[in-house]
Amino acid sequence: MKFAQRGMAVLCFTVPLLLFSCGNHDINKPHEMLPGKVTFFNESSFTVNVHHQHFGGSLLIEKLSPGSSRTLELEPSNNYGNGDMFSIRYWHLVASGAELACGDVWTGFIDPNMQIQQNIESGSNHVIQIPNPSSKLELRETFVKIANASNMPFEFNYLSSFYRQACDGGDLPVAPGKIGVYRVSDFFIGKIEIKGYTITQGFEQYPFPELIAENGYIYSYEFNGNSVQQTGVEQL
Repeated sequence: MKFAQRGMAVLCFTVPLLLFSCGNHDINKPHEMLPGKVTFFNESSFTVNVHHQHFGGSLLIEKLSPGSSRTLELEPSNNYGNGDMFSIRYWHLVASGAELACGDVWTGFIDPNMQIQQNIESGSNHVIQIPNPSSKLELRETFVKIANASNMPFEFNYLSSFYRQACDGGDLPVAPGKIGVYRVSDFFIGKIEIKGYTITQGFEQYPFPELIAENGYIYSYEFNGNSVQQTGVEQL
């Protein structure tokens, strides 16, 4: 009789322990949150950047060319179904080619209406199509291109300030046989007076032609070692 009572006591102790152990394994384990896969397809005629949440947010994709796509793994949205926001910045290629002194030059602009919302769920797959801007946007930058036809490097300056080239890195000197591209915009007025500018080569300075430059244009020049001559005007 005592043995039976002791066996019942062990059984009563063991069963709750097993139940508690099993319940702890099944009920309290958190669900694993897997990233979602988002494919961005650029259907626009522009090269684009994709920023996360807002135009100043983290850069997810840089320079995605027209007709191209890229797939990213992103954390699931955690804002009660409102989803993540993807802001699109459009780019226009101003100048490219081996003759440039320091690489490709781009001008960018945003469409305030082009913010795409997508709720990302754990383990999900999504395709986000990036269209053209909702309306024709004005390119409000102005560029000056100067070809160096002399046999020495030059720099472009206004009084004591030297302009850096508009490419990534912004080098100062332009080597012989190369083209320097400079951004000279005034966003608020829409035009800028080019007056008092010079080409500096060693200790010599050469006057740059006076000009009222309007936003949205590229003004091309050539420096031959003695003078600067305008060679063309192109609208962006």
